Amino acid sequence: MQRTVWKAGISLTALITLIFLLAVDIVSPLNPAWAETLTVGGTGSSAPLVEQFAQAYKSLKPEVTVHLINPPMGSNASIRAVLAGTIDLAIPGKPLTEEQKAQGGQDWPLGHTPFLVVTSKEQEHAGFTIEQLAAIYSGKTTTWADGSPIRLVLRSPMESDTLILRNLSPAMDQAIDAALTRPGMLVAANDLENIALLESTPNAIGTTNLGLMQNQKRKLHILPLNGMQPTLAAMTQENYPYFKTLYVTRGPTLSPAAQSFLAFILSASGREVLARAGYAPVSHQP
Repeated sequence: MQRTVWKAGISLTALITLIFLLAVDIVSPLNPAWAETLTVGGTGSSAPLVEQFAQAYKSLKPEVTVHLINPPMGSNASIRAVLAGTIDLAIPGKPLTEEQKAQGGQDWPLGHTPFLVVTSKEQEHAGFTIEQLAAIYSGKTTTWADGSPIRLVLRSPMESDTLILRNLSPAMDQAIDAALTRPGMLVAANDLENIALLESTPNAIGTTNLGLMQNQKRKLHILPLNGMQPTLAAMTQENYPYFKTLYVTRGPTLSPAAQSFLAFILSASGREVLARAGYAPVSHQP
């Protein structure tokens, strides 16, 4: 019996096989046509955390790619971008204002991590009181105990580290004003540049946070502040009151894929990622 052949010269068996393979390819979640890319921006401290969220989420949703904007946008720029709809989610180091919420923004605190004063100087140091730290920032104290010059690494006036320092005391607030007007000061553009600059500058002193330090593994020494050790345990037991908080922020509209990733970040699995990254997670109602 002669085998039926399609006009183009392909056998019926081959045609059925081809249709089957095409069908499998079309419905496969790994097909680029079905893949989706989410764009996330935020403060520099959030960059390693977003990468860990993305890696954990990839095991659940391999068809979704999370693109992290690099270099970091910073808190203010990422909030503006998510409200404008140019990115899917933002991970800033500050909450939304009431005006931003009125524009359709929503945010949730993710976790807290100790705020740190750190130095690149090798010798052991007992740390500083807030008064001593204010003297360094104001320029009244310019050398370490061995006479070597103190090199301050500053952040921009509205950056979260700067605002935390201002809130330590009225004297510290005035010292920040003085530091920002001193000539020749090193000013880091974002959290990642800041921690790299602190490590590479001899006798440097500045600020960062435990979550970023834990991930970056920089050769920096953490200094006690007001005689208190800045550990995660001390912070959670309210024995160290200085900390930074990360938030997750969405704009007025959100795609189903971004909504799913947001739900993951706020879930118990997301809190596990936060805990491994050096944060005390904030629980949320499902």
